[in-house]
Amino acid sequence: MSRLSPAPADGPSQRELLIDEMRRQNGDALATLDENRELAREIASRLRARDRLLLLGMGASHWSNRMAAGFYRAAGIDVRTEPISENLRQPQASGGQVVFLTSQSGNSGEVRVWLGHHTDTRDVYGLTLQEGSLLERSVPCLIGQGATELPFAATRSISVTLALHGAVLEALGVDLTSLRQLWSQPYQHPELPEAAISALTHCRSLFLASRAEAVPALECCALTFMELARTPAIALELGQLIHGPQEALSNQTALLLVRRSGPDEANITRFAWQAMAWGVPLVMIDIGEGLVQIEGASTISLPAANGLAAPAQLLPVLQALIIDAAAHRLLDMGVPQRSSKVTDGEA
Repeated sequence: MSRLSPAPADGPSQRELLIDEMRRQNGDALATLDENRELAREIASRLRARDRLLLLGMGASHWSNRMAAGFYRAAGIDVRTEPISENLRQPQASGGQVVFLTSQSGNSGEVRVWLGHHTDTRDVYGLTLQEGSLLERSVPCLIGQGATELPFAATRSISVTLALHGAVLEALGVDLTSLRQLWSQPYQHPELPEAAISALTHCRSLFLASRAEAVPALECCALTFMELARTPAIALELGQLIHGPQEALSNQTALLLVRRSGPDEANITRFAWQAMAWGVPLVMIDIGEGLVQIEGASTISLPAANGLAAPAQLLPVLQALIIDAAAHRLLDMGVPQRSSKVTDGEA
């Protein structure tokens, strides 16, 4: 295994900057829930009147929307998630729905073009971390606490964006007690199994899979791994992985499976045994008690969590694993070669 990325002579390493962002995320997320109550109540009222919600974002903002979507459905809201760039080219029939534009910076090119195409912004709301941004100046915005991140890859902002959605869900009547309890604890960077870090350090590509609400968290982290490790990664719902892409698995790919005790436990376990038989380096993140251990796999165990607390608990563990592995892969981990923090994909 290669050595960790060194700190530059004039400041902290990208790994240190990323972990510093993560240390702030619980406090910022909890404050975000409380600071947005008034507008969240207004939005919840409009959602109850419309019962339809369109979530638009790019990059990690899109995957953050995907993390929240199932909880809106559980609250009785008909919700769809799309990349902004896709919606620009294949727009849905307008009217009769609430729209959330989600953008950490509030200044991406896609946000600018979408707002230029939609002069009627009634029932359009923004979710952003940046006061004074184009998005915040254009539509009423829920504002995440702590301002935008310094490092290239999204970490803290994903939890804070989840908290922005949480403020609306709480106003819709969703009980966030367990989420508040989780975020009331200070973040500690976890001690992860060396074998798990090694699997992600030495692979040529990474596959991530699970069922239900864990899948969007994996989608977020596949993006993070590609950004930081510059290595191909794809997250799929387990059924989608089994329907063909499993042909790409080998001893040179790594596979990360999230397994929760419950209805999907058996089929995830069965696939894990198959992957081990194929010689695939396997990392298991097990959530809950009584799960059968997969011999030969590297296992990270988490306690049971429900509601929004489930992805909120899983996300930083995945991020920590990816950051530590990427730091072993690249001496300049986290320094983008072709990308920028605020992207104009519509230029």
